[in-house]
Order: sequence, then C-alpha cells, then structure tokens
Amino acid sequence: MKRNILIAILVIAVAGGFIGYRMYNEKTPTASEKAADVSVDAAALFAAFNEDELAAGKLYNDKVVQVTGVVQGTEQQPNGPVNVMLETGDALGAVVCEFAADKAPTWQKGQSVTLKGFCAGFNLDVLLQRCAVVE
Repeated sequence: MKRNILIAILVIAVAGGFIGYRMYNEKTPTASEKAADVSVDAAALFAAFNEDELAAGKLYNDKVVQVTGVVQGTEQQPNGPVNVMLETGDALGAVVCEFAADKAPTWQKGQSVTLKGFCAGFNLDVLLQRCAVVE
C-alpha cells in the first residue's frame, strides 16, 4: 500500500516537473505572429477608452489591435522596451506601443505608421504591448 502511494506521488511529481518546464520555456507570442482582431485609428482607440473604459476594455483588451497614427515621439526605457507614442488629438493622452529593444523601429516624429500589438488597457494612455510593424 505504501509503495503504491509512493509511486503515485513520484509520477505526479515527474508530471508536474515536466509541465512546469514546458510552461517556463514557452515562447511569449508577439503581435507579428498573430492576425489583427480589430483595426482602428489611434485617436478613435484613445477616444473609446476615454469615453467609456469598461466598454472599450471589452472590445479591445487582450486582443491584437492594429493601429494607424502619427508618431508623437519615442522613448527608450533603461534596459527595457522602446515606447512609441502615437498622437490622439488629446494633449493629456497617447497610444503607447511597446517594442522589444532589438525590434524597435526607427520612426521620426510626425511620421504616419501602422502597427499592431496586444491591448493591455488604459491608464491615462492606451497601452499596446509586444508590438510589431505592419508592412
């Protein structure tokens, strides 16, 4: 009886270890690997969250959003991602698009761009993570 319990515990531990190893080494998907769920202009995306955050969250959060807009500026985080801010027509907010430092585009202020990323919600700015350039 004790031997069967010990074998069951051992099998569960090995299975748990294997599952944990696979989850730890799983690659985080980027937007370049996914088709856009919705396409929208940067100003319209920001306005949707600014007017009704809950309703906009249901439409956009955790989805791949393709956004077209004008570059307001870029910002390199120390040892982190590069943020590209898109103009929204509102002086207090922007659509912030995070790119991995090694995949960051070299856009200039005022340039019209199209990109896609996973919408992470609204906190004074709309945040798109793991972004990719749309060709």
